[in-house]
Amino acid sequence: MCRWADLPKELLEMISKRLDFRVDVLRFRSVCTSWRCSVSPPSFDQEIPPVFLKLPHPICADAVLMQTAICRIEYPRNYPSSSSSLPKSSLVKVGESKHGKLQLFHPLSNQLTKDSFISLNFLDHKFVQLSEACLLKLPSGISVFGINKVAMFPLSASCNNNCELGILAIYHEGKLGYWKNGDKEWTLLDDRNFEYDDIIAYRGQFYVVDRRGTVSWIDPSLKVIQYSPPLYGCGGQKNLVESCGDLYVVDRFLDGERRTWRDYEDAMGGTDNSLRLSKLMRKPGPVAVDFRVYKLDEEWGTWVDIKSLEDRIFILGIDCSFSVSCRDLNGGKGNCIYFLHDSLRFGNGMGGGAIHVFRFDDHSIDNLTENPWFSEIFWPANVGSST
Repeated sequence: MCRWADLPKELLEMISKRLDFRVDVLRFRSVCTSWRCSVSPPSFDQEIPPVFLKLPHPICADAVLMQTAICRIEYPRNYPSSSSSLPKSSLVKVGESKHGKLQLFHPLSNQLTKDSFISLNFLDHKFVQLSEACLLKLPSGISVFGINKVAMFPLSASCNNNCELGILAIYHEGKLGYWKNGDKEWTLLDDRNFEYDDIIAYRGQFYVVDRRGTVSWIDPSLKVIQYSPPLYGCGGQKNLVESCGDLYVVDRFLDGERRTWRDYEDAMGGTDNSLRLSKLMRKPGPVAVDFRVYKLDEEWGTWVDIKSLEDRIFILGIDCSFSVSCRDLNGGKGNCIYFLHDSLRFGNGMGGGAIHVFRFDDHSIDNLTENPWFSEIFWPANVGSST
């Protein structure tokens, strides 16, 4: 039987060199003492230049691509806790600053916490990566307005070579586009449907869902191929979530109408487009009043209305949605959906809106501040301003 701790040092070095994200190197070194001794830690003193992208019309911006990983931190048994029971683990988003230092973010609000990885012992704290996310930001740190969701395409794209960097994006509340570094304009992937809601990487491919609940996949040639029948759900916003290997559509019911791609075109027309865009940014969006969840029966090609998530928790973030079992976390409970109220208003990743919890058992929605126990699933740190 092969013992992972006995792998040759040369092989461990080869594996570590293929890890692009710094937290992956730290997680690699935290497996055991022999792995830690075989691979040097990543440098935190060397400044790493950010990935600058000059985005063309209709998203005209000098942007920075921010890559993050959503992780579950498993605490050691002797971890100090104010509660009677020791915590199991918490959720956190891990990213890098423009100086190459690791930073912790709240998985939902994207706000930077005040904790530092330097204070963590990676042999004691185990990091389990649950998902990855991308976000386009201005050099000032504010997210690019008009971008709803972005993903690196293809999945193997590396930021080490900006010339090969390509991104998929849902922009202007529904248009699906592709842009490769150096292109003079965006490539619209579907000129007949401007109502796309979400993108997810699933089974090594990218899938998208529109407001009617139709799921499609994007092949390597950037062709959009229908994967499921329309859901025709009555909700106003759809999210894609992978849970236990299955793909789910979360249908969010809103108390009002969403803005559409036409609102952006109207705001960008005329001579006073800056003022119109500013008003569009400040316009309050509708808020969620109910949720329904569906899973596709791939054998029969029909949608199954899910009545309970059981022990699973769905997290609907600005730049990434994912699921986790409540049994692995401290606090909270299963059969719930965490989301941002008024997320459409701040759908460009600004991190605005209060975090709320939807409970499937009675279809109630509560503010997280009114139920502190639900907030314990996140990394227990004070939230500060992002940099």
